Amino acid sequence: MKALVIVGHGSHLNGDSSLPIYEHAARIRREIGGFDEVVECFWKEEPSMRHVLDTVESDEVFIVPAFISQGYFTEQVIPRELGLDGSLTEKDGKTIHYAGPLGAFEGMPDVILERTADLMRGKEAGGTTALVLLGHGTDLNKNSSGVIYLNAERIRERNIYDLVEVGFLDQEPEISGVVENVEAENVIVIPVFIAEGWHTRETIPEDLGFDGEVTVRDGKAVFYGAPVGTHPSMARLIADRAREAEAASLA
Repeated sequence: MKALVIVGHGSHLNGDSSLPIYEHAARIRREIGGFDEVVECFWKEEPSMRHVLDTVESDEVFIVPAFISQGYFTEQVIPRELGLDGSLTEKDGKTIHYAGPLGAFEGMPDVILERTADLMRGKEAGGTTALVLLGHGTDLNKNSSGVIYLNAERIRERNIYDLVEVGFLDQEPEISGVVENVEAENVIVIPVFIAEGWHTRETIPEDLGFDGEVTVRDGKAVFYGAPVGTHPSMARLIADRAREAEAASLA
């Protein structure tokens, strides 16, 4: 038997933080399949990842961290709490495959573009168009921004938009300056975040002066999308990430 364990950060303050994890897990059970068990667990709320392996009956377990980039949680917290020894662990009669985070996976640009297509459906956008990927960013972890640049380059190579740029909340280039200075008549801003939260709903729209999905000012139309991690196609990405971990262990 095979089990898929999706690990989210969770939050005691924001109930929507865990919602995408439950939705993606349900979609994998209902539509994608391939696993006898699909289980959700979290760092900051119940069910806790510390005890999740005790609840799984399958002898082969695939753990996928629902995080955008490598960092403290994926490299230290999750392995510590689950007792993992790397990408492959034999423990208590179980073979445990630990997959990487979602942001660097080859399918992530497709999810970003699907989110963009949903945002722009039915909207007129004549003239030049720039896609801006918005990351959180931090000067403490280069991987946080690196994965945003990686996805921007992968999308840039497809020649869909006139420009593909990046902007961040907590490091340079700051998102406000990118949106203001990008030379395009239409600017599509997509947050590369896992869930809706304080930043995506309040601080970003307030700081950038957004009036909902579409803001027109100074001859420029700015289209603001929902976080990538809430898109339904993330369920497929999670399942594919687990299958990649399985293939890697067999190689």
